[in-house]
Amino acid sequence: MSSRSKAPSIPLSGVISWADWLKGRRWRRELGERVAPKVIRRQRGSSDRRLRRLFKGRRGLRFTPTENL
Repeated sequence: MSSRSKAPSIPLSGVISWADWLKGRRWRRELGERVAPKVIRRQRGSSDRRLRRLFKGRRGLRFTPTENL
């Protein structure tokens, strides 16, 4: 396994570009999917009424597939 990260690093004296952030997000998600299930959202919770009111009947925002990042 290579020690070089595929994700861009955030410079200390500046900001990271949106394209670099998306690239890093995709890499982190692919890495996380190796050790955890793809969907980890609970089916039910104590805040369901509030969440469903905020997100038009759903419990949260739609999940963006990794290939769409």
